[in-house]
Amino acid sequence: MRWSGLRAAVVERFAPEFQKRLDIHSAAYGACTCGHAWLTFDGNIIANFCTRAHSIANGWEPASTRENPMYRNQYTDFGELSRQDAYQACWAFVHDLSIEQALNDDDPLIQSLAVADSRIGKRRLVQLDASLLHRLPAHILELRRTILGIERRNAA
Repeated sequence: MRWSGLRAAVVERFAPEFQKRLDIHSAAYGACTCGHAWLTFDGNIIANFCTRAHSIANGWEPASTRENPMYRNQYTDFGELSRQDAYQACWAFVHDLSIEQALNDDDPLIQSLAVADSRIGKRRLVQLDASLLHRLPAHILELRRTILGIERRNAA
């Protein structure tokens, strides 16, 4: 499946409050698989899944480019995910996983997509414990709760 079709399948699952606000993008550079994917909220990048940063973090490239601001973001670690990882996460989310499986997956992007999914209702949003999630889906959960005016459940 081409990226445009996969992206459309992912975005159409987003809850109404995220429609036209949360988006996922991908760019390739040349004929290789290099490039990056990124999540935006209201046009601001909240996560960058860069193949080159992933290569650097895994020791396949010199770390001298680590200081490039393009590779830094607040909700994922440097090189945590690559563009290919983002594509695979989107594919699994659309084709292979139930919403429960997606919420409990170890992949931060799959968790993020699940938290943004329209199948997660307000009651479930109140019950989700952000401390059990990776930083990226926890941030998306807080964004969604804020937009909907939902209070976090107090821990017992």
